[in-house]
Amino acid sequence: MNLSIRVATEVDAGRIGNLCDQLGYETSEEDIKLRIKNISLEPNSAVYVADTDGVVVGWLQVEIRQILESGEFAEITGLVVDKDYRRKGIAASLVSQAEEWAKMKGEEEIRVRTNLLRLESLPFYRSLGFGETKRQVVFLKGLKKRGSPP
Repeated sequence: MNLSIRVATEVDAGRIGNLCDQLGYETSEEDIKLRIKNISLEPNSAVYVADTDGVVVGWLQVEIRQILESGEFAEITGLVVDKDYRRKGIAASLVSQAEEWAKMKGEEEIRVRTNLLRLESLPFYRSLGFGETKRQVVFLKGLKKRGSPP
């Protein structure tokens, strides 16, 4: 297996979308293209893909966050590896790339959140040296866009 980690481009959108589907996040290729384009314009965000012999088999998003109560840090905001390619070191390679990016940005720590239902994620992150600091509940409320009818 010939693995390379590289910056994602709009050309990768279809495969990234397929990987999002594996996590239960259905989205269109066009939406992913737009998101990649927008993220690439942000100096404090990056998206990397794991490419195996010309096929994108995983992706990771990392960004610098600034939070009033806890300051600035890097955070992995998304990570998925194709179900047929898991347990081959691909996710660890993507996380390593995110750590290098964060160090290059001058960050001293990197965080990641994971859904407790993704049972394989907890031991994975622990094996990479991440320690659990808290558990949260995520709430969601839909908002109407400005100018849309009531």
